[in-house]
Amino acid sequence: MKLYLIRHGETNWNKERRMQGSADIELNDYGRKLAYLTKQGLSKIPFDIAYTSPLWRARETGEIILEEKQVPLYEDKRLTEIDFGSYEGIREKDLYEAHDDFMNFFDCPEKFRTKGGSETHEDVIGRAEDFMQHVILPNENKYKHMAVFTHGGWIHAMLTSIYQRGIKDFWHGPRQENCGVTTIEIENGRCRVIRESEIFYEKGDCNDKK
Repeated sequence: MKLYLIRHGETNWNKERRMQGSADIELNDYGRKLAYLTKQGLSKIPFDIAYTSPLWRARETGEIILEEKQVPLYEDKRLTEIDFGSYEGIREKDLYEAHDDFMNFFDCPEKFRTKGGSETHEDVIGRAEDFMQHVILPNENKYKHMAVFTHGGWIHAMLTSIYQRGIKDFWHGPRQENCGVTTIEIENGRCRVIRESEIFYEKGDCNDKK
């Protein structure tokens, strides 16, 4: 089976570089454009089934990409982005200017300690592993192409687990771009990463970690 981990398109909070996390922010017009371009790039993939984070930016990305395909799209809370607690909505710039050690979450993950009710890297890795064990692997022989519409941090969590990396390498490159597609081949319960964060548009200034 081939598994396609697809990050959502851009939102205004991505553009403004705010801590987005589990806040339910919709796509902006550019984010929808990226989703339509990604739809074209994936048009020849015969998806059998798809799952999405319940957050609207991920679900709308999925609905655009699966438009005109008769593919069921199921929500699963385990696919939600990292919860940043009381830090959601705060601009990255303001946190750096305040020398807030919350930014260890991105810059020095092994030193991060939960703040403001935020999840930890281990928390989201645990959700990704649970989804792998209870949804992906049991369906290996049932489906040939599975799409998962989710978030940048969540995809990094899944890759951290697959590669068996330490927390310090949680953000190991390449960064998961908006609408970036990471393709994984699964055979006999083993995962082999084929491509990471493949994009189907000219790379613009839409990078972020949230």
